[in-house]
Amino acid sequence: MNNKLMQTMLQIVVTIAALGAIVFAVQQRQATSSKAKPASNTTVIANSRTRSQSSSSQSGHSKQNRLTDADVVGVWINHHNKNIHQQITFTSDHKWKENQHHVTNIYSGTWKITSNNQISLAPYGEKIRLYGHNFNTMDVLNYHHILNKQLN
Repeated sequence: MNNKLMQTMLQIVVTIAALGAIVFAVQQRQATSSKAKPASNTTVIANSRTRSQSSSSQSGHSKQNRLTDADVVGVWINHHNKNIHQQITFTSDHKWKENQHHVTNIYSGTWKITSNNQISLAPYGEKIRLYGHNFNTMDVLNYHHILNKQLN
């Protein structure tokens, strides 16, 4: 083969490799944008949503715009981004655990109420805003993961 043909073939190989790398990077970015980053998988609302006034008749739930432990305790499921299979369980002793990507208890720690409609997850420092009727929807603010409370 002559030199010019070899240079052309090398340029084609380099171009194909570069395109492959770009496609791979885009796919990885899309995959990681739908996954929680390590050490945390809950998110805060990007746009400020607040709970509308509710006159809840359920016992244990707040009747004002103030979040209570009873509003948080339970199983929360991400029905909006189903490919991550996200489920977070909050218990009355202020502990939480999360299942994600078919891994049980991938993350866990403690939780506390930090404002009228927000909780914080230790040890990761994640902030979650709760809103909607009886605070039945939560938004993990860093990832904009939306979860709904499982009703019994």
